Amino acid sequence: MSKAKANRGGRAPVSRALRKTIRERALTAYAAAKRAGVSVDAVQRFMNAERGLTLATVDKLADALELTLCPEESPQVEGTA
Repeated sequence: MSKAKANRGGRAPVSRALRKTIRERALTAYAAAKRAGVSVDAVQRFMNAERGLTLATVDKLADALELTLCPEESPQVEGTA
């Protein structure tokens, strides 16, 4: 097992979560791309797991889908209990 997989502890990567969200919302690659103002071809290939996306494209898709990246559990901040 690679270090990356071991460090995730079985959690899905961001790309898988993004694909899942687009599918759950019944969006086509075209619709998701148009909402985000990004390349339809890039999103189509991403949805087919043929290629990845740049961070800029992920940011635009996440913004268009009103998604945020946050940890599953918030870390305890010292002095706040």
